[in-house]
Amino acid sequence: MNIFSFTAHFDGEESCRNHFNAERDKIGVLCKRCAHDSHYWIKSKWSYECKKCRSRTSLRSGTIMQSSNLSFLVWYKTMFLLTATKKGFSSKVITK
Repeated sequence: MNIFSFTAHFDGEESCRNHFNAERDKIGVLCKRCAHDSHYWIKSKWSYECKKCRSRTSLRSGTIMQSSNLSFLVWYKTMFLLTATKKGFSSKVITK
């Protein structure tokens, strides 16, 4: 994938969230409270709700993005740049 197809495919925050949600659904989500593996998706809250205990799990929970304030779009662009180039990037350069 080149930079042009990347920006066409991931043109905004919602497209990145939808893609991440679809990929996370493939892996599955376990409830932290009861370890149940069946959830409802609540799009208005961008979170999963356990069908058993009704505990909510955010889309970022349990991922490298868990405590981050950066948007999904920034994360996706960063992951793309890190995997598409041979040269590394400083975290200071990315967050500017």
